[in-house]
Amino acid sequence: MADIEKTVRIRSAVGKIAAVFCVFLFLSVIDAVIAGFRQSATVFDVLPGTSIELNGLTAAKVKSADEIIWTSSTNLIRLSIDSIQKGHWFGSNMWQGHLIISPDTRAGEYNIIVGVKDINLQKKNNNYLIRVYKDYERYRQSFKSLIKRYSDISPWIFAACFMPFIIMAFGYIFLLSGKIENLMAEQGKAIIYKVKQTKETCEIFFGLGIDHGIKKNGHLTVYDSNGLPTGTALVHSVNVTDSIAYAESGCAVKPGYSVAVHK
Repeated sequence: MADIEKTVRIRSAVGKIAAVFCVFLFLSVIDAVIAGFRQSATVFDVLPGTSIELNGLTAAKVKSADEIIWTSSTNLIRLSIDSIQKGHWFGSNMWQGHLIISPDTRAGEYNIIVGVKDINLQKKNNNYLIRVYKDYERYRQSFKSLIKRYSDISPWIFAACFMPFIIMAFGYIFLLSGKIENLMAEQGKAIIYKVKQTKETCEIFFGLGIDHGIKKNGHLTVYDSNGLPTGTALVHSVNVTDSIAYAESGCAVKPGYSVAVHK
């Protein structure tokens, strides 16, 4: 009995730890998703002396990167068009490039407009706002993700870090549950894993069978989650590892309760 109680306590502790890990995983994913929705597709936060990938759809069919033109509110920020990807979105073309910010760029907001040669630049769809920050600390405060803002770690990486621990925790819980079942079976006990209501009484399903000495019409004692007896049950169906019994009149029972063979 002491071994069972000890194993149950360990399983309970591991379960609580796993629950905490799951909460952190859930919060990390929520933080990442919300940050993604809050991030505008046309606003970019950068530091001087850096470059970022930039792409967008073209308003017309283009054959080469040379047909893409752009204008910037400062000559310290320039766009390098790398390639054209055809048929990207419902047949539209997408240009792909890099936005290069000079180390001499001062902190502030700048605009860059991208369009196609011989077609008027469309400010509405191709106007990008570039916000340049003086130093990394100010730049970090622009992060939409709270996790990344305060820990400088991507929320997706933060979430991924908990996955191995959650998998190991639930794997260990599974092993402990099997151990508890075996220890209880050695003592003629089992957890009730299913309760089915009938017109006159209820059927209880548990993991003891012929291999454990259970016989049809045998009597069992039913215990609640605190280990207190609540009544008796009569076995009416038995197989090798599991059995079904009727809870006798006045016996309160629900999944999680246990049964024990009369001695």
